[in-house]
Amino acid sequence: MYQKILASLFLLLTVWLFVGLKPLTAVDLGDTDALIQPDWLRSITFKIDETDEAEVDSETEIVGEREILGERFGLLYRLQNREKSSWSLQPRFSGWTSIGFHDQNNGLFNKHAHGVNLHQLWMTIESDDVIDDSQQASLGYRADLVYGVDGPDTQAFGNPSGVWDYQNNWEDGKNGWAMPQLYLHGSLGKFNYKVGHFFTPVGYETVTAPNNFFYSHAQTMYNSEPFTHTGVLTEFTTESASTVYLGWSLGWDSGFAQSEKGNNGIIGIAKNITEDIALTYMSTFGDLGWRGEGYSHSIVVDLALTENLAYVLQSDYVNTSSVSDPGDDIGLNNYLIYTINDCFSLGTRFEWWRDNSVSKNSFTVGANWRPGKGLFLLRPEVRSDWIPAQEYSETTFGIDAIVEF
Repeated sequence: MYQKILASLFLLLTVWLFVGLKPLTAVDLGDTDALIQPDWLRSITFKIDETDEAEVDSETEIVGEREILGERFGLLYRLQNREKSSWSLQPRFSGWTSIGFHDQNNGLFNKHAHGVNLHQLWMTIESDDVIDDSQQASLGYRADLVYGVDGPDTQAFGNPSGVWDYQNNWEDGKNGWAMPQLYLHGSLGKFNYKVGHFFTPVGYETVTAPNNFFYSHAQTMYNSEPFTHTGVLTEFTTESASTVYLGWSLGWDSGFAQSEKGNNGIIGIAKNITEDIALTYMSTFGDLGWRGEGYSHSIVVDLALTENLAYVLQSDYVNTSSVSDPGDDIGLNNYLIYTINDCFSLGTRFEWWRDNSVSKNSFTVGANWRPGKGLFLLRPEVRSDWIPAQEYSETTFGIDAIVEF
């Protein structure tokens, strides 16, 4: 009896809900625009745009161009609440293979003449920066690993033996492994930064093959400049459009260890003087590790002489108290690069380098051919070296091929 009465009441209530009531609107369901929020809630309310740009609500309190929410919860909160695609640290892979031949040894990386050598099998793992707009900060990482005949010269030989990649069973006959870079990078306010093990900002030529015009290297680059540092390097742009570099490292060519109490500063400045002239000055000073106490600087001037012709002047100076290499090193390099088209260019390099009282000279003529502007680069060259005081002269032919991936 009671069950039939309850069933009838339930049926009547159901019919009344579907027939007797008006349709529910968005306002009835509680549209956020219709809600009256207390002041404490409005002050920290914001919404994140689906296109990965944070838009602050009109009621949001602003402090120094940052919403309070960003100040209170910081980068971790923002990362946890953004779309994953916008802040993922998923690694990206790239690199190249460099294979070369030369008929004379010059001791400047090219040490294994009369044979085809694998110079660099280069592998890079890096991420895009994690970006936090509210804190004006970003974070990313990079690691580089190389195998080949250039490997032993790229190791952190400023370390004590057996530390990091130096004399730590990373050699394989004439070939060897090296990890010249492993660092975090990003920005904090107006500062960009690197923290870890990274290539030096000093000089013009680099260890990485695709970033040099010539197959061989200058005496100045090999003998008077560090290859890597371990420490921190920052840079920022001033109101006058100058880029200022400030940093510190554990000496020259160190890898997460100190050798000979390495402890040096890094300072520099880069400036476009005109539309056609750029100037860069970089200096290291203090205890340079295996090079001893001292000071060094590198000055690079880039000039666009014409639309297709560029001239680069580089000068290095090093003064140290090193027992193995005391005194001064002075280098003066001249590069002239003529671009014929997008695929082909010609270049010359004339160098004078003095180690204490001994002057060494070299003159190199070479070409770069990149067919179809693709990932393949061919670099033939002819190089002449001479040392007047020792009545020494030598001419070397070299060529290498680089395939990027």
